[in-house]
Amino acid sequence: MNDIADFLRARYAEQRALALAASPGPWQPNAEHDEVIAIDGITVAEGFALSGRQLRATVDHLAAHDPTAVIADLDAKLALVADLDAERHAVVEDCWYTCAAATEERDGGETCDESRLGGPCDCGRDARIDRRLEILARPFARHPDHKGEEWAP
Repeated sequence: MNDIADFLRARYAEQRALALAASPGPWQPNAEHDEVIAIDGITVAEGFALSGRQLRATVDHLAAHDPTAVIADLDAKLALVADLDAERHAVVEDCWYTCAAATEERDGGETCDESRLGGPCDCGRDARIDRRLEILARPFARHPDHKGEEWAP
């Protein structure tokens, strides 16, 4: 795949480890909306805020991001990264117009043009994938391994 996909997989693994180490989900606010309660009845967090409305919104936000929800979100994102990785380069009936980066093994065909064979992608697949992975990497922009402007879509 590429560096961005590997970066995302590592961040998702870190988040999964945090979610698995937390109190079991699903979480829910208590009746007063001033505490977050785990499925086993244990108080996960107490809400502290400047106003009652903000306190309730904070507690509801925490409850909505319980480990069960986080893991489901991570699974969806990992599936999306895998789906992007599986996207093929353009292979067309007239092999002279097949993408230069296409291979028989991965894409089911390759270009007949010896001067382009094994060259960089010219069908747009790599640019599309990179753009989408860069979008997924945005939430991690402050991570030390994020490549900043290089990964800005």
